[in-house]
Formats: sequence, structure tokens, C-alpha cells
Amino acid sequence: MKRELLSRAYLVLSLLTLAALILIGKTAWVSQIDGREWRSQGDSTKLKIVDILPDRGNIYSSDGFMLATSVPLFDLHMDFGSEAMTESIFKNNVDSLAICLAAHVFIQKNRNQVRAQLLKAREGRQRYFLIKKNATYEQYQKIKQFPLISLGKYRGGLVVEQHSRRLKPFRSLAHRTIGLSRDNAPSIGLEASFDGYLRGTEGKRLMQKVGNKVWVPMNDLSEIQPEKGMDIVTTLDMRIQDIAQNSIRKSLKTHAAEYGVAVVMEVKTGKIKALVNLDRQKDGTYWERYNHAVGDAVEPGSTFKLASMMALLEDFQIDITDSINLHGGQYNFGGYVMNDAEHHNTHRTTLKHAFAISSNVGVAKLVKRYYGEEDKAQMYIDRLRSFHLDQKTGIEIAGEGTPNFKDAYTDGWSRTTTLPWMSHGYELTITPLQLLCFYNAVANDGRAMKPYLVDQVRYKGKVHKQFKPEVSNRSIASATTIGTAQELLESVVTQGTGRKLQREHYTFAGKSGTSKLEYWKGDDKYLSSFVGYFPAEDPVYSCVVMIKNPRENGYYGSHVAAPVFSDIADFCIATDTKMMQSAFTNSTFVPPVFQSGLTHDIAASLEYLELPYADKSNSDYAVLMPSDSLATLKNRFIREKLVPNVTGMGLRDALFILENIGLEVKINGAGKVRQQSLEAGVPLDAKKILLSLG
Repeated sequence: MKRELLSRAYLVLSLLTLAALILIGKTAWVSQIDGREWRSQGDSTKLKIVDILPDRGNIYSSDGFMLATSVPLFDLHMDFGSEAMTESIFKNNVDSLAICLAAHVFIQKNRNQVRAQLLKAREGRQRYFLIKKNATYEQYQKIKQFPLISLGKYRGGLVVEQHSRRLKPFRSLAHRTIGLSRDNAPSIGLEASFDGYLRGTEGKRLMQKVGNKVWVPMNDLSEIQPEKGMDIVTTLDMRIQDIAQNSIRKSLKTHAAEYGVAVVMEVKTGKIKALVNLDRQKDGTYWERYNHAVGDAVEPGSTFKLASMMALLEDFQIDITDSINLHGGQYNFGGYVMNDAEHHNTHRTTLKHAFAISSNVGVAKLVKRYYGEEDKAQMYIDRLRSFHLDQKTGIEIAGEGTPNFKDAYTDGWSRTTTLPWMSHGYELTITPLQLLCFYNAVANDGRAMKPYLVDQVRYKGKVHKQFKPEVSNRSIASATTIGTAQELLESVVTQGTGRKLQREHYTFAGKSGTSKLEYWKGDDKYLSSFVGYFPAEDPVYSCVVMIKNPRENGYYGSHVAAPVFSDIADFCIATDTKMMQSAFTNSTFVPPVFQSGLTHDIAASLEYLELPYADKSNSDYAVLMPSDSLATLKNRFIREKLVPNVTGMGLRDALFILENIGLEVKINGAGKVRQQSLEAGVPLDAKKILLSLG
């Protein structure tokens, strides 16, 4: 029995061993001999779900213009390995498809070359033959109608992959502020700061692997549709942005400068209405390469004198009518000679006038006199910090520069020279935007506003989030100090460095600055600046302009930067009826008389500008005449067979009248009609008339 049991056990063991050897052999055979074929077949049926990026939300200006949007693009391929595409279907359509592709897509090839490509792709059963990359929606719809492709996804073999490209309709306008959303580098600007709103929700798509590293979508569109991002509405006004950028570009060209900055802010709210940064490129063009207004902390120069004067007013209640000796614009501080930027021969004058003519010596002597003692120097630094000059503004976009104000008697502090030079904007750094916020607070009667660039976030047309003005400091100084500071800034324009830029119909206040760059190297490089607000009586906008390294046609801030400021102010006043009406009310302005044209047009213009007038006309054409109290609209009759009086008219109205009575009109000059060669009221005998415009 024992031998019988052992024999049975050996038999079972032998069978198990044989089975194991067979399994091992089969496994080796499958993995080594048949493995390549099976892996290929496995790969060809592999599926995966991938994320589909949504379209980003749009970015708008405050006046409704689109600043950035996502444009849909399509990558179009053909699957020549589709089982539904039979040989008969392919042969019946390949010739006509080749003709269409040669005419509209592969325009560098003739139809025979395209047909040969299609035949080769069909022969190799290519699963991912490229038709067109980055096709627009219109191109996609057109290609869908081509022979063979129009038969649908399976019989026609069309494979569609959709993506999008970010487009800026205004191109360079506010380019760095709007920013960029990119995968191969850090995003910047509002695109980065508000990415959480703009990005949207990803969709899902089922993909099939059809070859080595080649995946195609199982369906034309997503299995789960992506959801578009929210829209944001900025505070930017593209009209102001445009005039500011054009004026900066003009200044850069005139002065062969390195870069220019302009920022316009709404005084009461802190809304940024324009933000310009233009760099001169090697080819002589200009482009927004870096956001200098936000990111560059620089030595501001004489525009910083306002802070020094306000510190003196707060701590020592100085009287700006007191006198000071300017020594003709040159003074020695601890062995170092300080000169005023612009030459003058003034000696004894008032503090107000010293500020108006931007005397470095005058402000430096004051600061040295009052803060020069060892226990007072830190008092000066602390007072500057109380104005929030050492703090970032908190603007939404990343990369804001950090202001630098050193403490008294720390490393780099000189007992004899630091205070005098710091008093007019050296040995400290601040960004253009931070400087503007300080001036804006002065314009706003001491209330400091946080600057901001985004007004709303919208979702499907409705307001999702509203951003409101934010006060960063209710009062940076006493009401008395603020009032005196405003008086000082107005004096710069009325009797100081900005007097040449005075306007007849409105006033503005501000300060010019000319700081020397890299002075330790002995180079003649300058930063020209002007910062202020307008109208002076009831400020609406504040503005800072900085031009770096002007090399031609002057370098003083009053000559280089101030004209840009005045261009911006002129435009804002001229295009804002409330500011214009206020400016006219506070000046000796009278409406333009001897203006002639259609009665309705003149009346509509006067009403739009809210200018008072008396209407005593009852004809189609009228002329605006002066009177003791109001300008008056009076008749200007156009009589048959007599030469009409078209002086004072715009060219459009003059041409309409003269050509309709049969006269050939010649024009000299531009503007309104100032003189006509045929005297008004004489019989209409001539055939030609010359109009002199001006």
C-alpha cells in the first residue's frame, strides 16, 4: 500500500511539474516571441481621458473696448485608417478633395502633388494626416464642406482638435498692464493676477492611441465641455491711454530717450485710467517691454521736494512767505557743491518762490537747518514715512518695486551730505506709481487712495464681484499743510518752472523734476519728470510722467516731461463736458464767436458743452455773434444767384453750399474758412472760388 501511495504521489508531482514547465515556456514565448506584436495591438486600442483647456475670459476697458480675448483655433487632421472609409468612397472623392486642398490649403502645391500625398497617406493607413494647423473657425467650416471630409467623422476621417489663442485688439496699448498668459514662461500683468477668474473650468476628452505617441480624440468635441472663464472690466480708459501713449512716443522720439512712463489716476477713487511704459527698441521702434511705472524704484529728484516741504510744514510750521538766500543757485554742503538744476541768479527770495523755481539749494538749506541736529534727523525720516512714501501701493499686478528710505546714521548715512541731497530726491528710491499716489493724496485734500486697475468681474454678463475705492490713509497730513502744499504746486505753474505751460481756460498744479542718473560714474544721464493734477480748483485726475535718459533737445523735466503732462490734461479737459464747463466757469472764457454753419449743429454743440447762448435765428444756417452778456445765434441767409458768405464755416458746410450752386471750389490751408476770393453778396457770375482756411 505504501509503494502504491508513493507511486501515485510521484505521478501527481510529475504532472504538476510538467504543467509548470509548460506555463513557464508559454510565458516566455508570449513575452519574448509574440510580445512585440501583442504590445503593438495593445497600444493601438489604448484609451485615456485628457483635460481640455477652456477659453479664457475677456478683458475690457472701462469705456467698453475689448482689451484681450480668446480666439478659437482648430487643428484639422484626417484618419485614413478609419474602417468606415472604404476604398470606393476614397477613390470617388480623392481627386476633387485634392483640387480643393490645393486651391485653399496647400496653396504651394498643385493638385497632382496633393493627390499623390493623399494616395500615399491612404496606402499607409495614416491615422493622423495633417490638413491644417491653427485654422480659424471660418476656415474650419469651409474645410468641413470639402469632398470626402463632408461625409463625416468616420467615412470622411476628419479629426478636429480645438484650442485658442489670446488676442489683443489694441496690440501695444497697455500691453504690459493687460499682461500675458503663457505656458512656457511666468504669466504677467492682469492675466496673471486675475488668472483664477479668467481661467475657467477644464473640460474632458476621450483620446485613443493610434500609433507611436499619436493620440486622436474619439469625438470631434469634448466629452465634458470646458466652461469659459469670467470677464474682467478694468479701470483703464482707452482714449486717455491712447493720447498718453502717443504723447510719450512723441517725446521719446524728440529727445532720443531710453524709455518713458505715464500714469493717470482718478483723484477721488484711485482708479488707474492710463498706464504707459514705452521702451526704445534697437530698431528704433517703441514697445511696452517692462512695467517701469510699477516695478522701477528710482531716485525721483526734485519732485520729492514737495515731501520735504510738507515735513517742514508739519513738524515746524514754517511760513512759506519767509525769505531764504539761494546764493545764486550754488551752495557748499560739507565740501560738496550743490547746484540748482536750472541757472538763475536769485539770492534772497521767499520759500514759496524757491520751491516754484525748483531750487535744490533752498530746500536743502531748510531741511539741513531744521533737521540737521543729530536728534532731529530720524524725525525727518519718520515724517516721510508718515506720508506712506516707504510703503508699496498694493496695486493688483505683481512686481511692484520696494521703496528705499534708510534710517538716520545707519550704513551709508553722511552727517553732512545725506539730508541735503535726500531733501531733493537723492539717496532714496520710489516708483513712479508710489510718487503719484503721494501727489494724488495732496490733490484729494490729504486722503490717500489705493490705486487699482480692475473695476468688476463679470460672469455670463452679470456682475460677480465689484471692486470699490479703498482709502489707505484718511489724512496723510494736517489740513493746513495740505492747503499750503496745494498752493506751492500751483505756484510752480503760475510763476515757476511750469509757467510756460499755463493754459488760458483751466489751471493745473504740479512739480517738475530733473535727477541725474549714475552720478557716481560722472555720466550725463538724467531722469526727467513731472507729476501733478488737474484742474487745480477741483482735481479730477492726477498724472505722473517720467522720461529716462533724454539725449537730444534738452533734458529738464519742465522741457521733456511737462509737455506730455499738458497733452494729457488738454485731452482730458477737452473730452469731459463737466471738467470743460468747470474750466470755463473759472476762467474768462467766452464761446467761439463768428462760428458759422448749420444752425442745428452749432446749437447742439453749445448745448452739449452746456454753454449759455441766445438763439435769434430762424434759418438753416446761422453765425454765432458776440454780445454784452451772451453769444447769440443770428441768421446767415443763402440767397439765390448771389455769392454766399461762408467765412467762419467748416469746410464740409462750405463745400456743400458752394458746390450746390455750381461753383468749383479750390482750397488753401486747413481749418475753418477765413477768407473767400469772391465777395459775399455779389452776383454769381464766376465759376471758381478760392477758400483760404486757417
